[in-house]
Amino acid sequence: MTEQNFRTPPIPPQAPGIPPIKTSSGTTTQASPQAVVNSVTPNTSFERNFATDLGLPSSILQTKVMSGIFGGILILGMILGGIFFGGSSSAPVQNSGLQGIIKNPDITTRMRRCGTTDNTSACILYIVNHTRYDRLAESFFDDAVKLTGRQKYLISIENPQYAKMKIPPGYFVEVKIPALK
Repeated sequence: MTEQNFRTPPIPPQAPGIPPIKTSSGTTTQASPQAVVNSVTPNTSFERNFATDLGLPSSILQTKVMSGIFGGILILGMILGGIFFGGSSSAPVQNSGLQGIIKNPDITTRMRRCGTTDNTSACILYIVNHTRYDRLAESFFDDAVKLTGRQKYLISIENPQYAKMKIPPGYFVEVKIPALK
């Protein structure tokens, strides 16, 4: 083999528009064409996409612009979904207080519960049927006598219709207690 086969090819001349690169030793060298290949150059070729089809500028295809568009569509979709599919207009009814009370037809006026008024005024006493069978409301009058100190005769006179009503297990009796005179 000859010495000519092992020689390196000559450096090509510098392409126009490529600035020289300074090295650490202070000398300047020319940038090679391979470094230019890795740089980003704007694409000026014509591509078909939705922006060109709609006559919009190509800057709309940038990531920030597209994320803003998609975010706006998401928020608009949530608003429209809430309007069209968002629950009923009336709030659910929430019962408060005692439930399962067998109403007393003898009570025609609004009265306070026993224990929240003084001992001499008329009130309503609630007693639960804790047994496993139905009981008449009249059978709870003895308990009302023990709790309030009123006579059973006076309680029976105040609750004539209610005395014969059946109270199922777990339900409350609503006994009208007369005022002391």
